[in-house]
Amino acid sequence: MSGEKTENTKTKKPKKKRPNLLRITVAALLFFFQAGILLFGIAYMDFKMLAVYAVMEVAASAVAISIVYSERNPSFKLLWAVVVMAIPGLGILLYVFWGWPRQPRRIAKTMPLGSDLAIPVSPACTPEKRNLAAKEISASHPSQEKIVRYMERSGYPVYAGQDVKYYGLGDELFPDMMAEIEKAKKFVFIETFILSEGQLWNGLYDLLCKKAGEGVDVRVLYDDFGSIFALPWNFGKKKSRPNLRVAEFNRFLPFISRIYVGNHRNHQKLCVVDGTVAFTGGVNIADEYANLVDAYGHWKDSGLRLRGEGVWSFTVMFLQMWTYANSRKRSEPEDFNKFYAALPEEDVQSDEDAARSEDPDFAIPFSDGPYGKIPNRPAEYLYLQMINNASKYIYISTPYLVIDTEMSTALCMAALAGVDVRIVTPGIPDKKYVYHVTRFFYGRLLKAGVRIYEYTPGFIHAKNIVSDDEIALVGTINFDFRSFYLHFEDAVWTCGGRSVKAVKADFDETLAESREISLAEWEGRPWWIKVIQAVLRLIAPLF
Repeated sequence: MSGEKTENTKTKKPKKKRPNLLRITVAALLFFFQAGILLFGIAYMDFKMLAVYAVMEVAASAVAISIVYSERNPSFKLLWAVVVMAIPGLGILLYVFWGWPRQPRRIAKTMPLGSDLAIPVSPACTPEKRNLAAKEISASHPSQEKIVRYMERSGYPVYAGQDVKYYGLGDELFPDMMAEIEKAKKFVFIETFILSEGQLWNGLYDLLCKKAGEGVDVRVLYDDFGSIFALPWNFGKKKSRPNLRVAEFNRFLPFISRIYVGNHRNHQKLCVVDGTVAFTGGVNIADEYANLVDAYGHWKDSGLRLRGEGVWSFTVMFLQMWTYANSRKRSEPEDFNKFYAALPEEDVQSDEDAARSEDPDFAIPFSDGPYGKIPNRPAEYLYLQMINNASKYIYISTPYLVIDTEMSTALCMAALAGVDVRIVTPGIPDKKYVYHVTRFFYGRLLKAGVRIYEYTPGFIHAKNIVSDDEIALVGTINFDFRSFYLHFEDAVWTCGGRSVKAVKADFDETLAESREISLAEWEGRPWWIKVIQAVLRLIAPLF
């Protein structure tokens, strides 16, 4: 027995290191200092307060009317209309700096997306080839024709004959990603929301430095706000080398006039190697995503690897984000086409990859974000169509379940129509306040027959959907307001092939390890928990 205890002690994983609070502390102090000055000025203005209040009421009414008539989600409109009318003046300031749906000029300049084609067509993907792929999927999977047409019109074509490999854990994805980077000859693009120094990053950075020394064009892009607890402000400059550029997306500045940048974060996670292979999924570059440290129990994440012409879409997604992140610097515009890589006719494949290529997938890689002048949200609309199309079952995993009435209604209607709807959320949360909001949304879904499970071993960060043994989706998109309306996201929708079977098998294993939540259990929670959840629900769109 003593020998067993000694062995277990040696193999025990280290705890996740404490976050670096210096940057966020300085930012918070600066923000509250500015807010204090602003409030002090308002309190001691030498005006007749009645007149000032009347002007504020008129201004608040005008702003509230503009909010109601805007083309935004009803939950957003209700929240901000109440805030503006309840606290005139301050409410308007909060809305202007935090809730106003303005778009940074650099986004409009460097990402001219929306009604135009979102992903420039690759040199080899001719209109004839695109039409042929659409006809093939319509013939073999007629129920998915509407989704394919919608995504095509949104700028994201379907690719036939794609080699897709699914990973049920980040532990499994990272070794394959590193192996592909090791083989890189031309370029390596990496994009992540969170980048944290540790065992995973240290090994990856050493490899990237090696490839840069061989003349490979290496670029790493991380979100500055997403990494604010983990990295110093000058991290990108310190880690950049010849042929290796590390840059931050949308640098966070702690000024009231810039606070809205928290609403335009880059939540995409991808890796493109030589234009021939791409990886994406929920995994960030941090030790907990590979279960190298103990953080909220077992960390359950997912991802996939894509080979085929669809890799071009990921290449463009990265270059669009990179162009925006570096648009303040004087540099020549990127020629996207120079990064196009014609897939080799004879590619050396493992036995597993060769078997996979015999049962190829249809795939639609796509991105979404706060750009475009029309209310086109590919991620949310695709999710709704997948739910509405389901005839037998639809399984969903998400770390956060903070949904609007439209999404909730779609899930309830599917369950009431006899579709087996199941949702898996974390058993151990990473953010307690979001966990309470997530549990608030259980009620309506449970009453309609939706089955909800919590992943008991720990925190599930996977953002997956599988339906009817026919289609699946793997990517970065949470079931929450931020992913659907405020963040830049990416994912891959697949149809047929082995990837759908792999996602379904992973769901079966995950459900077996999860605890089902009953309606009686949800209704029997303590009264003070109900009050907390109801209050948090009012501001749910901010999460």
